[in-house]
Amino acid sequence: MRILIVDDDETIAKVLTELLLKQNYVVDIAKDGEVGWEFVEGFQYDLILLDVILPKLDGISFCRRLREQKNPVLVMLLTGRDTTTDKLIGLDSGADDYVVKPFNFQELAARIRALIRRGSTSISTILECGDIRLDPNMHEVSYKSYVLKLSRKEYLLVELFLRNQKRVYSPSEIVDHLWSFDAEPPHESTVRSHIKNLRRIFKAVKADDFLETVYGQGYRINPAFTLPKTNSNLSNTNKQEILDVSLTKIWKQTKNLSFERLIAIEEVLSSLLVGIFDENLCQKAIENAHKLAGSLGMFGFEEGTILARKIEVLFQSEFKLPSEVTQIHQYKFAQILEPLVRNLRQQLERTAQEVSTLPSINDKFIANEKINAKIIAVDDDPQILIILKSILEPLGVELTCLENQDNFWEILKSIHPDFLILDINMPSGTEGLDLCLAVRQNHDWNWLPILFLTSCNDVEMLQKAFVMGADDYLTKPIVAQELLIRIINRLQRIRTIRTHI
Repeated sequence: MRILIVDDDETIAKVLTELLLKQNYVVDIAKDGEVGWEFVEGFQYDLILLDVILPKLDGISFCRRLREQKNPVLVMLLTGRDTTTDKLIGLDSGADDYVVKPFNFQELAARIRALIRRGSTSISTILECGDIRLDPNMHEVSYKSYVLKLSRKEYLLVELFLRNQKRVYSPSEIVDHLWSFDAEPPHESTVRSHIKNLRRIFKAVKADDFLETVYGQGYRINPAFTLPKTNSNLSNTNKQEILDVSLTKIWKQTKNLSFERLIAIEEVLSSLLVGIFDENLCQKAIENAHKLAGSLGMFGFEEGTILARKIEVLFQSEFKLPSEVTQIHQYKFAQILEPLVRNLRQQLERTAQEVSTLPSINDKFIANEKINAKIIAVDDDPQILIILKSILEPLGVELTCLENQDNFWEILKSIHPDFLILDINMPSGTEGLDLCLAVRQNHDWNWLPILFLTSCNDVEMLQKAFVMGADDYLTKPIVAQELLIRIINRLQRIRTIRTHI
């Protein structure tokens, strides 16, 4: 697969190139927007890593020009700008993802894999054609039970054909896809040599007719190997819709939940102050603090969110080894915890008394089209589900909300959704990740776009989500504009992919 890096920072470009080459990508580099555009006009790319601040043609204008010309190439913006407004401008310009510098390279690699996976005409993470399988994560090609030993170029050739199973590639087109622009292009005889080697390798495992020659044109996968594909159309878009959500009503409906969660934390604090330690109650306190941190921010209670997050982190760090918790340790911890819990109660009581009209979730966010899709959201926090309903249902979404996974598969089959929203932390642990993996491994549903909406913001959890098959990952509190743009982009992408299968 071919990736274009458009970044005027030579250090970042060099590190990215090394990272991507190790992942078996073909990489080109452009140092300004105009050169990047010349590359786009001359080559076909699977993904563009695009800096926002660029000489001659900035990244936002670059991305808008791509979309104006109906170029569907995946775009990931790389930038030092970290505000919500900047993110929304980037996503609204047509970008598929947005990563802030300085970035964690493992996270970046995971996001790249997720983007390419959902942008490919092969919906499953594993590329398949008959008994031939290519695992992009393991960089491994197998036929039945045989793992094939391939050179880097042979691997890239197989991947090129598997991602475009009905296309004929001429030798010159293969060169364009598999050799970087700054590398000296090989003679067509070199391509034929690679094809010959591949045929020899496949013949050794009795798959000698995998590649066929279309005389005068080039090479393609033998149609006998091509699996039948299913087709599914998403709903048509409609005219402009204005979304105006009042958080005041939602807060009044659900504020008791927040106080119940606070009371559960206060009960644990009281027990610790008198020397009583209950591991189950402490785990409940962690869960309640986590939910408060995820929901209060959506109502604009930023200080409450910070306090809840501190309480959650304190519990997690202090009670990793319950067997080593002494009464003295409990008391000292309770003294640290007590002012945080007291301040959190003051915050909630003050907001409960003073709030009259909270700011809109997105202050008349204007969507250019109705979404008109079926979405399932799985989250054990009723506040989150109510807010999702308020955001999505005015735009034509048929939203089905589940607080647990008990009847998930039955509901999935009866509703036939177009999109899935999951939380990571469910009552029994990281069930959200397990559910995501189960969907990806299911032959009927492995195409379904999956977005994690969670309070977990650590890189390790994000990586796990993408490894399990997530398409996107957003942290709470919800920013409605960003959520809507990402959902619309994913639905448009999957619609385009599935109508071309």
